[in-house]
Amino acid sequence: MSVNDFAMAEAGRAPEAGTTFLRHALKIWAREQGVAEDSLSGVIGEVLDFALATIDDGRQPSGLRA
Repeated sequence: MSVNDFAMAEAGRAPEAGTTFLRHALKIWAREQGVAEDSLSGVIGEVLDFALATIDDGRQPSGLRA
């Protein structure tokens, strides 16, 4: 097991403070990209869901590792 694999296994999902910070950063980014205010919550939720799913997928053992 590599150090990175160990760190990912120990980290679990982002703690609440990290999620709050990421939501705030995404809100700023989305506003800068011209996302309408009434769509911000949905866009942020979708981005966070995608990010967490990607992280979870990365934790799955792969048969391709040498």
